[in-house]
Amino acid sequence: MKLLTTCLLTLTLLALLVVGSHVAKAQTAASTPAAVEVRSKQVARYLAAALQLSGKQQKAVERSSRTYFQQLSTLGESPERPGLVAASASERTLPSPAALQAEQTYEQTLARIFTPGQYNAYSWLTRQPVTSR
Repeated sequence: MKLLTTCLLTLTLLALLVVGSHVAKAQTAASTPAAVEVRSKQVARYLAAALQLSGKQQKAVERSSRTYFQQLSTLGESPERPGLVAASASERTLPSPAALQAEQTYEQTLARIFTPGQYNAYSWLTRQPVTSR
């Protein structure tokens, strides 16, 4: 009986290690240069379709998105997984000051690229609550 318990415990720990290694690989893959490139293209294509951007605007959005995602990657952050700074509640996470500055610069760049109507639509899109898929 003791041998069976030891074997089950060993198998459980092995399974946890395998799952943990896959999660760690997925997190590091999200910040690779290829992931930044793919994500910036996806954002540019989405915004081009949603806001009816011209080809020139789409290329400018792709460049600024790439710069923004590279900055977040350098900081070890992403819009979905911000870094921790002092917060009033332990379950709240806030982006670091450097990430906030990068986001502000990104928003200002997009405001220069878009027409006023496009920027208004973009602002509306980004304020919508995130839904689970």
